[in-house]
Amino acid sequence: MRLFYLLSCCCLLLATNPAQAVLLTLGQSKLIAGEQLEILVEAPSSQVNAPVIELPVSWQTHFKLVDQMHQVEARPRGDYMHRWSLVLQHQQADSISRRLQLEPLKVNGRSSQPLRVSIEAARKKTLPTKQPLSQPLQMQQQIDFSDAYIGQTLVYELLIRYQGFPIEPRLSPLEVKGATARQLGEGREQGFNHRGVKVQEARWQELLQLHETEVVIAPRFFSSRLVFTGQSTGQLYETQTSELKVKVRPIPTSWPAEQPWLPALGVNLEAAFLPHPRQVKQDEPLELTIHLDVVGQQARNLPQFKALTSENWRIEPLTEELADKIVDGLLVGQLKQRLLFYPKKAGDLKLPNLTLHWWDVRQDKAAKSQVNLGQLTVLPRGNLNPPTLNKADTTLTEPSNKKIETQTDKGWFGWLLIILGSLAIIVACLGWLKKQPKSLDLPPLNPQL
Repeated sequence: MRLFYLLSCCCLLLATNPAQAVLLTLGQSKLIAGEQLEILVEAPSSQVNAPVIELPVSWQTHFKLVDQMHQVEARPRGDYMHRWSLVLQHQQADSISRRLQLEPLKVNGRSSQPLRVSIEAARKKTLPTKQPLSQPLQMQQQIDFSDAYIGQTLVYELLIRYQGFPIEPRLSPLEVKGATARQLGEGREQGFNHRGVKVQEARWQELLQLHETEVVIAPRFFSSRLVFTGQSTGQLYETQTSELKVKVRPIPTSWPAEQPWLPALGVNLEAAFLPHPRQVKQDEPLELTIHLDVVGQQARNLPQFKALTSENWRIEPLTEELADKIVDGLLVGQLKQRLLFYPKKAGDLKLPNLTLHWWDVRQDKAAKSQVNLGQLTVLPRGNLNPPTLNKADTTLTEPSNKKIETQTDKGWFGWLLIILGSLAIIVACLGWLKKQPKSLDLPPLNPQL
């Protein structure tokens, strides 16, 4: 009964709170990149006409409204419940797996809860299938893309499968024409059972930065003596890979010469003030955290937002963190940057926009990712609202001080009783111990003979 009463109170508060009057219901909490998202929007109104529904700018960055249907229902209390069925198309089909948290939807100025939806990457790179082992030693090399642009970064992988125990292994180095190689992490090795035969796999990954329009990866050679169970000496085995060629396209002539060249498969740019400021004072710093994820590019090539300028703000770089990761089989260069914003004056100050120009290698066209930071209200220097103490506050504090003194006197008396009781217990214990017979010394557990 008590639980029912609490739930009834919560429902009544939600019904009377206009800030929570708009309710979002998602058709699914997880969405494959590039697919459609269905949302049910419910909002009460005293008017029978459809209220104005506003899609936030952040929604339009990730989704496109492709269908909308409105219904209205008269309720017994005299008002109306409006319902919209929205169908949104996700615009980033090459997005990596991540979670979106977008600002609330507004209906006639009333806000809903934030939109939270998980995006799962649509493209899953299939691992090479395990082919039947015709020989105890096999090797292959591969790249994730054979058609790319100058400046793009490819993931190169070398795979060696072998049986038995290798002795004196020898591997030729990686030779690439028209690109620079850099090792990505440490090599990985794992074993599996193939038709009753134990096989080991060793993998190495490297990043290839393309510099020329002609890129060729030379064949690689590997040899080793393999010792099998029951053998004392191994037999020498040799293997080699085939040559790999990459079709590399030049920088398009339409690309502006003043913009840094950044070819990529996809870009995700986010920024937020942490913690979010409730009020800002002149000359006090604000910390802005920027997260940049670029698919198909290594972190060392990502442009950093160090040259931001503003007539109202003094901007200083704080820290930068770079990382390269493999997500769903694709290379993702990550940049986490922290900046300090100092307001130069008081008032409503507009913040500069964060803009990143890049080249979409999938669609062969220029693209732009932008974050609008909006504006903040800056207060003048000093404390505008110093704390004041009125007579009513003084009157209320006097009785509380007397009460504390009374409790302090009683506390000393209680401590005295505790100390006397403890001494009596100690004296009784000492008398009991004197009456006990003395114990004999035990021999050592491990006597030395």
